Amino acid sequence: MRFGSAIRFWGILLSGLALMVLRLGMSSQSSAAIAAHPGEEVPFVGPPIPPPPDDSTRTIVAALRRGDSIDRSLKQHRVPSHQLERLYEALYAVIDPAQVKPGDYYEIAIDTSDAIRRFCYTPHRTPDRPIEVELQDGQFVARQLQLPLERRVERLEVQIKYNLANAISAAGEGGALSDALVDDIFGSVIDFQRDLRRGDRLGVVFEKLYIGEHFVRYGDVLLAHYEGERASELAVRYAASEGEAAYYNASGHSLGRMFVLKPLAVNRITSHFSSQRFHPVLKKQRPHLGTDYGAPTGTPVWTTARGQVAFAGRKGGYGNLVEVVHPNGYRTRYAHLSKILVRQGQRVQQKEIIGKVGATGLATGPHLHYELIKNGRHINAELINASHAVPILADDLLSDFVRQRDALVHVLEFGSRTWRFASSSTAAPL
Repeated sequence: MRFGSAIRFWGILLSGLALMVLRLGMSSQSSAAIAAHPGEEVPFVGPPIPPPPDDSTRTIVAALRRGDSIDRSLKQHRVPSHQLERLYEALYAVIDPAQVKPGDYYEIAIDTSDAIRRFCYTPHRTPDRPIEVELQDGQFVARQLQLPLERRVERLEVQIKYNLANAISAAGEGGALSDALVDDIFGSVIDFQRDLRRGDRLGVVFEKLYIGEHFVRYGDVLLAHYEGERASELAVRYAASEGEAAYYNASGHSLGRMFVLKPLAVNRITSHFSSQRFHPVLKKQRPHLGTDYGAPTGTPVWTTARGQVAFAGRKGGYGNLVEVVHPNGYRTRYAHLSKILVRQGQRVQQKEIIGKVGATGLATGPHLHYELIKNGRHINAELINASHAVPILADDLLSDFVRQRDALVHVLEFGSRTWRFASSSTAAPL
């Protein structure tokens, strides 16, 4: 990264930050926040909505342990059972009991007659969306709240030693950020299995969402710059005034493609596309007309392009197979699945979960066999995007895009670590 003069630095940085605040305000309602990665969060301590002071009630605050249910936990804390059925009827009208997870916590207020006055349940991975149950006119009424989140914009620069996830983790950030970069942003243009090299560099400008000082989850990646020996790409998040936000390169060409490069969040290819390969089960040479990804049983598998499910079921050596037809004569196959999650005739979007990795059919262990077919002929899926036309922003949007691109690039090059922006709207039921 090159540095300009001090005068140029402050002028560009201030103008860049002003533009970024304007653009962030326009996109603050984006629904594309990156989900927090399992195991990365410390449960938010304390009730998110303090109860009104009332000397006639006692309050219990407890977190669910592994194997707990809300019912079991409440009974362990000797909450009177005569009202629980009515409480659960209201609560489970808002939340599916299967969504209750260890680390979630609740607060319950009980009056001197052992009547439940108020119950608040908070999923620890989404503490901004607690469920409150209150007694109104003798009936329990539940509602899910949306608490305000503070958006902080941060910058990060890392150098690759082993892989991108390790580099981001070593810098103190979570797997959800690296997953977004690898799968969602660069997923159609950089093959991190083949293109990544030691010494490559990555710079990112991104959002983190907080309640107070508690980190909740990642927001949007605003800009990412990958500089590598074999692949270099700039990704800028940009939304046209009436359009949905997407990622574009430095010249305004879309980073989206008809196909993403891989059908699951795993980079380990165990067998490439080949005209001849020694089959580990059949013990003879035969073509391997697909790509095998080694992954644990149960790993989610997604479709690499939008289309319609042509087959979903058992099929010979493929085992459990999903086949999807796509526009322009393309088909994809996803084989050896442990579970199929779609049905024949169902329409699917790009990166929609269609099954889970398994070892059904002719397989020596859990993996996904992925095939790409064009007009009846198998082709190498690893090369699919090389010849596809790339959409570009309309001419009347390019000047606005360039201004935002340059502001974010200067934030990456010259900015301090963190900026804080005004919180979103006040708490309200969803």
